[in-house]
Amino acid sequence: MRSAASDRLGGKPLAETFRCPGGGLCLDFCNSGQGARGRGKGEWITGFADLIDWLEAADAIEGAHAARLRAAGAKSPEAAQELWQRALHFREALARIFVAKTQGHGADPADLATIHAEYARSASFARLAPTAEGFAWGVDAKTAALDAALRPLASSAVELLTSTRLARLRRCGNETCYWLFLDETRNGSRRWCEMASCGNLMKVRRHRAKQQRNA
Repeated sequence: MRSAASDRLGGKPLAETFRCPGGGLCLDFCNSGQGARGRGKGEWITGFADLIDWLEAADAIEGAHAARLRAAGAKSPEAAQELWQRALHFREALARIFVAKTQGHGADPADLATIHAEYARSASFARLAPTAEGFAWGVDAKTAALDAALRPLASSAVELLTSTRLARLRRCGNETCYWLFLDETRNGSRRWCEMASCGNLMKVRRHRAKQQRNA
């Protein structure tokens, strides 16, 4: 899953960005913004190189394609910087849409426009590829065009937004956690990004609150 170049991301181990997979590429990408939305305000994807490393580590693009994009970015650093900024803008717009959905609210039209714009902008890089089940949309792995980097993210976002699986979208029950996930449990009972972190933390908080009430 990882390349040697992707052992660390924005000063964080890549494993940390994947410790709570959301159930879809676009959700995993939204979850990479946890640090930027928290109290510490620390961005994990700090530049174009980090973005390509993340996409490669997430199996969104192949290693050879990632290498072509890195080379193209090195030749056009200003364009690469602009692409990275668009990627973060896309991520935060999508996260707001998803969070609003978990709260029973409608999406901001401006955020939807951002998703639509990137989906349309990257459409020319979409390619049909055979799978065991039939065919699936992928990205043209032979192109060095920087805009192609956003195709897997835009495609994943639109696929989820237009799917019945969206009804299973949840945000972690810890109010300070911004992780999003699809609740695949049979009875729809999942509450935490993962039990080992937020689940246990909230249990401890409830226990302490109970002790204080009984003191």
